[in-house]
Amino acid sequence: MSSIQRLTSNALFILALAISYTLFTIGLAQTVTDIGKQVQDNLSKSPWEANITGKIQLPDGSSQDADFRVQVIPGKAAADTLLRIDFKKPSSLEGNFVVVSDKEVWNYLFLTNQVVIQPRAKANVQGLGVNLTGLSDFNQLTEKVNLKLLGDAQSPDGPAWRIQGTPKEASQGFASMEIVVLKSDPRPVSITLKDASGKAVADLAVSNFKRSALTPQALKKYPADAEVVKK
Repeated sequence: MSSIQRLTSNALFILALAISYTLFTIGLAQTVTDIGKQVQDNLSKSPWEANITGKIQLPDGSSQDADFRVQVIPGKAAADTLLRIDFKKPSSLEGNFVVVSDKEVWNYLFLTNQVVIQPRAKANVQGLGVNLTGLSDFNQLTEKVNLKLLGDAQSPDGPAWRIQGTPKEASQGFASMEIVVLKSDPRPVSITLKDASGKAVADLAVSNFKRSALTPQALKKYPADAEVVKK
C-alpha cells in the first residue's frame, strides 16, 4: 500500500470514528428539557384520549385498582388545555368524572348527582389520595417538579426514556415520581408516584392512545338534573 493510500485509509478511519463519536454524543445530549418539549409539542398537536389502568391509593390509605379514561383538547397555550377523566375504577369513584379547564376543576359525583366546581389552583380529584389534575400538562409539571433523566428503558410500546421527579413543594401529595416516555411518539406510557417511605401511591400505565375528534361541549357535558355547587 502506498503512503498516499495509507494516509487516505487512516483519514477515512478517523472520519468514521469522528462521525460515530458525534452521533453517540448527540444521543447522550438529550436532556429532560428536550424530552419535555417533545412531549408537550406532541400532545398539543390535536385532541387525544387514552386509557389509564393500574393501582392508586385512596384517602383511607388503601390501594385499589384504577381504570379511567382521559380525554384532552389542547389549547393554544398549555394553560388553555381542557381535560376530562371518567372513572370506572376504583368502585368508590365509578360513574364520577373530572373536568379541568384553564381556571376551574369540576368534580361530578355520581352518588349525589352533584358537580362541585373549584378554582384550579386549589382543586383536586375528590376521592383520590393524590392530585392528578396537573399530569396532562408537561410544562406545568416541570414548574412543580424537579425532573432528572435516569436513562433508557424498554416499554411495551418500544424504546423509552426514564425520568425521575421530586416535588418542589410538599403539597403535591407524593415524594417522588417516575415517568416513562415513549421515544418514537413522545408521550408518557407509565407514571409511578411514591410517598416518603417509598410506597407507591399511584402506579399507572397509559394505553390505547389515539387522536380523537373531541369537542369542549362533549367534555363539559354533565346530567341536566345535577346540582351545581361552587366552592
